[in-house]
Amino acid sequence: MTGTALSAELPSLLSITPVIRDAYAIILEFERSAQNAKTLIYARILGYLMLEGPSDQARVAIAREVISCAGKGALETNGKMYYDHYLRAFKRTKGHTPIPSSHVSRPSFDTCKAMIFDMLVEAPQAHQDAKKNALIRDGSCCVVTGNYERSMVENNQELEKMADDEGKGLIVTNCAHIFAESTNLNISGDQKGGIRHHHAASMWAVMDRFGYSQIPFDLNGSNIHRLENILTLDLWFEPTGTPNTYKLEAPVTFTTQDTEKLPLPSPEYLKIHAACARVAHLSGTGEHIDKISSELEDHNVLSEDGASADALEHALFPWSQQIQVF
Repeated sequence: MTGTALSAELPSLLSITPVIRDAYAIILEFERSAQNAKTLIYARILGYLMLEGPSDQARVAIAREVISCAGKGALETNGKMYYDHYLRAFKRTKGHTPIPSSHVSRPSFDTCKAMIFDMLVEAPQAHQDAKKNALIRDGSCCVVTGNYERSMVENNQELEKMADDEGKGLIVTNCAHIFAESTNLNISGDQKGGIRHHHAASMWAVMDRFGYSQIPFDLNGSNIHRLENILTLDLWFEPTGTPNTYKLEAPVTFTTQDTEKLPLPSPEYLKIHAACARVAHLSGTGEHIDKISSELEDHNVLSEDGASADALEHALFPWSQQIQVF
């Protein structure tokens, strides 16, 4: 439940940087002194961000924050900030993407070219449009398994033949946002300056600190649906060193017929997401969030003995006050 213990030694490439070396020693002591599971998770979040962070700038920024913390209380607050505004920001929500359009209203096509001409949206403003363009870019397939989107095949004779020739199955794909679609929701108009607005600002502030100052502007508003932030599944990828190629159980190469109109997923966004997934797994954060989510689903009444405190805090987080960003 509390993840994997931090290594007693830094990798050689990190240990040569004094600020990282000094900060890691503080984190190890913080981990050793943790009195409860949550504090242990926060300590390991800081430690694994140092080890697995998405960039050197991120590691140095975290190291400086750790060194500036006056005591274990401040360290715990810092770890919780990354729990709330980095790791939780990438935790996917449940449910499938709606099929791009109904089977009844969609016309049938003899060729893929005709279907693309009908479906292509110049600048996606909504989830549905983003999925349409992603499916066009990805050849109507899951980019990992190669299985075909059912709604596309059933309305296209050419795709139906291709799926049959390749022996691929028909599935309902998900339109997965690398940076969550919900990040910028409910932050304007009457809700500007509200809790959701502060949460989004805190998450983007973390990205800025990690050296990705342009991302909040690139994904502002409906730009969260830009194809660089979209793929047709909800998995994370490890870079392989080859451009646009990532490792799952086998290398996955993204392709597109038009880099201008149908750009590939951003390697930078995927790198940030992959680092988040590694830190969440190793620190125990992912398991902790899954456990709490299950408790919320299984129990409608809070325990009188306080055992539901973590679940209550988790449920109330979207309405809580923003956490200080160091």
